[in-house]
Amino acid sequence: MSMILSSVVTNLIFRILLLQLELLLYLLDLPLDFKNQAMYHPGYFSVYMSKASPSANSAQAGTGQTWFKVWENPPVFNAASRQLTFPSQNIQSFTFTIPKSLPSGQYLIRAEQIALHAATSYGGAQFYISCAQVNVINGGNGSPTPLVSIPGVYTGYEPGIMINIYSLPASYTGYQSPGPAVWHG
Repeated sequence: MSMILSSVVTNLIFRILLLQLELLLYLLDLPLDFKNQAMYHPGYFSVYMSKASPSANSAQAGTGQTWFKVWENPPVFNAASRQLTFPSQNIQSFTFTIPKSLPSGQYLIRAEQIALHAATSYGGAQFYISCAQVNVINGGNGSPTPLVSIPGVYTGYEPGIMINIYSLPASYTGYQSPGPAVWHG
């Protein structure tokens, strides 16, 4: 697995922007708004969170099966035209809401765009990542699931990662989001 991951990482372009945020969320339904620069590539966009245990600045934070998906913006398949459209392409900011039942505490956030313009073969998808840390207060009593490891959540062979977006097969019925289901709380 380690050799496969090394190969995938070697073939992927990573842009990491580390943001240090301390957010006082008195109401968990306050949206988080990220602004940076436009996402120019067509692709799949999602947000993962992980409990930052024992603390956000710990080397152990975010390791193991601690990540859960809280939001996604997938490509949309139009059956009439047999084409995908990409709602996240060219956006310059995005907003998502932390689930109300997320327990209080420190969390890591990983916003991830998987660019699909060159994803016709293994290793062709490009991962663009931004990270942040938040402190959730007045949280709920939910239990986020399913939990996954990052790295390790993807093999690179998922139908939503290795796909020719310019020539969909005749049997294509819709985009399959990679990774776990979104936890809504």
